[in-house]
Amino acid sequence: MSYAIIRNAKYNFATAYKFVCEYKDLGEKYILSAKVHYDEKSPHLHLLFLPVVHTVDKKGNPIDKLACSEFWKAKDSYRQLQNAFFEYMVSNGFELQRGLPKEETDRVHYTLKEYKNITNYEQTKETLKNIKLELPDVPNISDININRLSKKRDEKILEEIIKPKDELIQGLYQDNMDLHKELSRQTKVIEEAEKYQKERNKILDDNANLHNEVEQIKAEYKQKEFDIEWKYKSKIKGLEKENSRLNKIIDKFYKTINKFIHWICKKFDIGAEDNLIRDFQKETNTYLDTEKQVKHEEREQNIEIEL
Repeated sequence: MSYAIIRNAKYNFATAYKFVCEYKDLGEKYILSAKVHYDEKSPHLHLLFLPVVHTVDKKGNPIDKLACSEFWKAKDSYRQLQNAFFEYMVSNGFELQRGLPKEETDRVHYTLKEYKNITNYEQTKETLKNIKLELPDVPNISDININRLSKKRDEKILEEIIKPKDELIQGLYQDNMDLHKELSRQTKVIEEAEKYQKERNKILDDNANLHNEVEQIKAEYKQKEFDIEWKYKSKIKGLEKENSRLNKIIDKFYKTINKFIHWICKKFDIGAEDNLIRDFQKETNTYLDTEKQVKHEEREQNIEIEL
């Protein structure tokens, strides 16, 4: 079986489902299940299908064959699928964007483990726990004992000390919020990647198991084919042996008949053997040569049918 997850809320899932049915002329009858899930932020379609290829058997008859390795034969099979999907959806009026291949972007693709190390995933999770998002209390000018301060001095303290520190605190608080958002985004990306990695591993395991099942079925059919072929060869060999035996019996029968006719003619002093045989065949309408007799009876039977 092959497994596909189609994500995007911008297009109709019915069109995406139709694409899979038509891809490589698969056919809807080989779709096992197709369900839309809403357990994440964006709805997505889980689709399970049999990777069937349309080919011919040894005799040239068209057949549908379950063959995962042939369906995904090319090294870039999944890229071909994504390209075909993009072209199909765009041709049906949906606005999608197709990412550029890594050969054009020179981007480096990291494994999940490498990305975790680069982003310090474990340390980031710990940092997120310890970040405090409460805004610290800002002293108010009215709380300061200014009984002995002049008004001009009060304004100077407010403008030169309290307001700048207040603005600094506000800026640090905003930076802290931005940092928290960025760290949260990074951890969420890794958590999503872990989830998709598990799904991918499950798909690969399912495909491997299916491949093993297909190979096992092939082996079983090959064994059955061998058994049937051996059985028929053995039967043909037996018939050939029996046919050879019957031919020997017929030959022996001919020789015995000839000896018998020769003995009869000699015993009863009858004329030439050929005359005796000719008279026998004429009076009894029977040939001693069995092949001639069979042809004679077939001719008479055909005459009766026509009448």
